[in-house]
Amino acid sequence: MTEAAVPALLARLRGLVARHLGLLIDSSQNDRLQETLRRLPINETPAAWLARLEHDATPADVDALAAELTVGETYFFRHAEQFDALRTTVLPQWLRRHPSARRLRALCAGCASGEEAYTLAVTLMRSVLGHANVDWDITAFDLNACAIRRAITAHYNAWSLRATPAAWRELWFRQDEAGWTPLPPLRSRVHFQQRQIAAPDPTFWAPESFDVIFCRNMLMYLDPPSLRRAVQHLAMSLAPGGALFLGHAETLHSLTDHLVLQQGAGCFFYQRRADAAEAVPWPFPAADRRVRVPMATPLGAMVPPPPCVKTGSPPPSAFPEPAGSPCAPFEAPQEADTRPQSPLRSDQTALLEEALHLVEAGHLDEGLRACTRLMGRPHPPALQAEALFIQALALEERGELPAAEWHHQRAVAKDAGFAMPHLRLGLLARRRGEPVAARRELRRALELLDGESVDRMRRFGGGFERDALRHLCEADLGDHR
Repeated sequence: MTEAAVPALLARLRGLVARHLGLLIDSSQNDRLQETLRRLPINETPAAWLARLEHDATPADVDALAAELTVGETYFFRHAEQFDALRTTVLPQWLRRHPSARRLRALCAGCASGEEAYTLAVTLMRSVLGHANVDWDITAFDLNACAIRRAITAHYNAWSLRATPAAWRELWFRQDEAGWTPLPPLRSRVHFQQRQIAAPDPTFWAPESFDVIFCRNMLMYLDPPSLRRAVQHLAMSLAPGGALFLGHAETLHSLTDHLVLQQGAGCFFYQRRADAAEAVPWPFPAADRRVRVPMATPLGAMVPPPPCVKTGSPPPSAFPEPAGSPCAPFEAPQEADTRPQSPLRSDQTALLEEALHLVEAGHLDEGLRACTRLMGRPHPPALQAEALFIQALALEERGELPAAEWHHQRAVAKDAGFAMPHLRLGLLARRRGEPVAARRELRRALELLDGESVDRMRRFGGGFERDALRHLCEADLGDHR
């Protein structure tokens, strides 16, 4: 491959990826695409290989591309608040709606190596115990055939179970020389298949096919035509009383009129518009944005590695005083900002944005190192607080919750007026079963949200407006305010 020919070859490869996988890969990922071309088992020149795929791509060719471009790290009980919302908010509604015998149908879209699907199985098993008239099953799919094979094999190491409580690990898994395996009653309920979410299939995406859908951090990687078809499939196939869970920073605003945002157990989910009255009232609209590659969000979601990113071995858990950063601005309704601002120098802003971009892309080591450079004495405390907050979110993504909590506390110490670390500390305390600490932190977050600058809301709001985050705190505080 001559240097002059590389741009044209990569442009053709991006077109093939969009056509066969529905993924949007922009020119900022050219280095990774070049590495993909080097790794693929090609017995011909890249130009000849691309020409052949443009005219007659085989299933093996497409599978090889999918294996290279969609491998990402996941783990059991990732962002456990969503499974809490399913168990405590969605499923009680569903059981009231279906008092007679009924089969609950769940879908895990973009299941990767199966951890999310089996977590969903554990959640459903716990939720329907005692309801003898309820049967259930889970359909899980991914376009990566290698990932599907790993999911069916279902052998996981301790790193995959790092966020799984020890008692649940003993209850729901069996350990052998190959690692940890979900128990047969769970595995028998989950059915894996290879599929692309945007591919037409009227039978699979039949109206009202699924009562629960998990499709987390997947839509953000689709090219526009695939995104429109995928959202149409999800909206059409969701049954009355069911719920759709996306990644925390993904929104469907302007993509469909059939689903509305709901809230429960410290997170957001979608229900069909006609069913919205049955759920927790939600008077506030989502931010005026489309699904996007998200920024760090106060709801604690960090996105998985984007297409072309492979996650290496687990990194060490100890880091210096950390840090993070913001992302590119998005199109959202503007609000007047009369709050005092602490202007950053352009080099500080650039470093902050670089750190956040790396963390969002799943390059946690590089992002954490970039964040650390923001912690020096010349930088203002407000910037250091933001860096610490992003580093805390990255540690949450790794499942290292005590370290994440420490960094959120450090962010508060650096900037007492920063609302977002208090929100995260409250949700983490609630997850640990410490209601007094949770109420204290959420009450403080609620007090500070009104004073949070527009710049910070754009940077760390995860796609949701001030009123939505305020309502999240109020709902979690309940009657204990």
